This record gives sequence, C-alpha cells and structure tokens, in this order.
Amino acid sequence: YDSRNPFNFLDLTAFAIPCTTRPGLDSTTITGSAADCVPGTRHFGNEGRNSLRGPSFKEWNFALYKTTSLTERVTMQLRADFFNILNHPNFANPFLPAFLADAAGPTSQICNGGGGCGFVANGAGREVGNAAYHITATGDVGIGNPFIGGGGPRGIQLVAVFKF
Repeated sequence: YDSRNPFNFLDLTAFAIPCTTRPGLDSTTITGSAADCVPGTRHFGNEGRNSLRGPSFKEWNFALYKTTSLTERVTMQLRADFFNILNHPNFANPFLPAFLADAAGPTSQICNGGGGCGFVANGAGREVGNAAYHITATGDVGIGNPFIGGGGPRGIQLVAVFKF
C-alpha cells in the first residue's frame, strides 16, 4: 500500500491469477480470463480475509451558534455549520471486480499512467497484475451522488432557526 499517494494506492504485481497458466502465453495473448488457465487447475487464492485496507477517512466538522430570545415564547438561533473544514480528500474504496480482475483489460484507465494495467506474465510463468491501482473518486462521487456522502469538499451552511 501507498496510502499517501492515491495514484499508486495498491501494487497490482502482488496479485496473480490462481491457476496454472497455459504454456506459451506472452504479453500479446494474455487476457486475464479463465481461458489462460490449464483446465482443472483453477483454485482459490491464498489471501487472508480482511487483508486489504481501503483508504483512510478523516473529516472534521464544526458548528458555531448563538441562541437569542425574541419574546418570552420565541427564540431565534443563528448557526454556521462547517463540514470537512480542513478540506481533506476522502477517497472511495476500489470498485470490484475492476480493481483485481481488471475486467476492462489492457485498455482500462484504472491504473497508473492511464494506459491500463491488465495482466503480464512474470518469470515464474504466472499471470500477475501490472502497474499500480489508483483511486481518484471520493466516496460520494464514486457511487454517483455528488452531494451526499463523506468525500465531498468543504461545505458551509448558514441557518436561522425560529422556535415558538
């Protein structure tokens, strides 16, 4: 992990397709699919449960308010609410399956450099991920909602509340 650099968040060369690959595969014939495996050799990988961590979440919110009595029964509260006051970026977790399986293949734009990552053959005859996975979407934008969620920019809200 390189949690300080979202463009190199995860080294994909640490992941390999869990099977014995067909002999004679090279960088032009690798697809990252089951067709690259010798039939009957696919198996579960050995990565432990909960071993992948998502990006950290940091958000400071602040509120400043003053309550004033207008009459015996009516009060007015003026508030200023600040959300994500330090404007810290909170990135979304990687989307599956694209982040491990790279379903888009070598033309995928999810890897560092924008040229795609796909799979490559390493010296041991295994197919491994290529390049580094980068995360660029924040939690709210990553799910398609640019206004609700924890990844948005600094927000300021001014409120007047009348209680009677």
